[in-house]
Amino acid sequence: MTSSAYLIDWLTLRLPLDKIMDEALQLRVRASLNTLHCVDSDGAMVWSKQVLDIESLRSDSVGLFWQLQSDGKHQFLVIGGSPASLEFGVNVFGELDIQYCAGVLIKAAMRELHAVLPSFQHWQCRRIDITGNYALPDVQSVKQALRQLSISEGGRRKASNDHRGGDSVYWNPSSDLSKGKAYHKGPQLRRLVRMGKIDLDESFLLLADRLLRFEHTRGARWFRRLQEQGQCWYDLTCQQLIGFFLEFFGRLVDGVEVNDMERSELIQKIKQENDCTEAFASAVFSTYRNIRADGFDVAKGFISRAVWYRHLRALRKVGISDADLVSGNVVQFRPVRVVLAQPVTCWDDLRRAA
Repeated sequence: MTSSAYLIDWLTLRLPLDKIMDEALQLRVRASLNTLHCVDSDGAMVWSKQVLDIESLRSDSVGLFWQLQSDGKHQFLVIGGSPASLEFGVNVFGELDIQYCAGVLIKAAMRELHAVLPSFQHWQCRRIDITGNYALPDVQSVKQALRQLSISEGGRRKASNDHRGGDSVYWNPSSDLSKGKAYHKGPQLRRLVRMGKIDLDESFLLLADRLLRFEHTRGARWFRRLQEQGQCWYDLTCQQLIGFFLEFFGRLVDGVEVNDMERSELIQKIKQENDCTEAFASAVFSTYRNIRADGFDVAKGFISRAVWYRHLRALRKVGISDADLVSGNVVQFRPVRVVLAQPVTCWDDLRRAA
């Protein structure tokens, strides 16, 4: 399989214990009651601890999670994880075929449990995350888009900011029916690298810094309703999953624009006029963007006095004066629309969008 424009970033599947024919495996699973296990993509145990609600796990959790659950009448083996993380080691791009992704999870569970498990047709689905990645010009563009999304409303859906740093916006975060979020992918990946959970080169992290990511979740209540209607979760097509994604985010995102200046043109002009490196020209451009976004006095407080004046001198050489910056009489922004139907499909797409 090859990566898709959209991907399934999480699946939760459950299997009634009476469908497990291996008696030794049944005993092992039952012995794990009240315990949650995490194994990495190679099948090695990462940790094991007292049970949590598997549905509360973040979709950026790395590895396969399994536990025993009960609905009061029946007991189930529950597995959950990111198919992309299990298959590729990182969940930036991946697959949208629900049967293929279910197979990835089940194979990982068989490796961990050292047993043969039934095919996906015997499992129930209780959560799916459908995800799209969108390339924006730079870090500030992503943050600006998230600020705009944080004040958007769609029907009964109200956005809420992530209090841990403002890199995420949530809609209906506690719903077990339908919910969504938008977030900055770069900082999330950098956090996982720092924690030692993934290994990703800095060049890829720089690309991910420009990724705005939308994630739509259909939860347990939605899948129970689907089952009551006599439909099978594994018959959901890629087109249907994309439809769910577009339906949820369409009214929220339609019309959201971020402002992109003539980035490459201005950076090259700064580089030529100042005879400087690409890195320095990009830093000067970032200061320029901060002034346009937050104002002269606010932007001045973000960097040291020496760097601030070096950047101003560089801007003067391309014809932008302090007075222009204070008055706002500078090169105008060009609007860039977030188009939900045009996510990037792979790292090469992201490079071409630079």
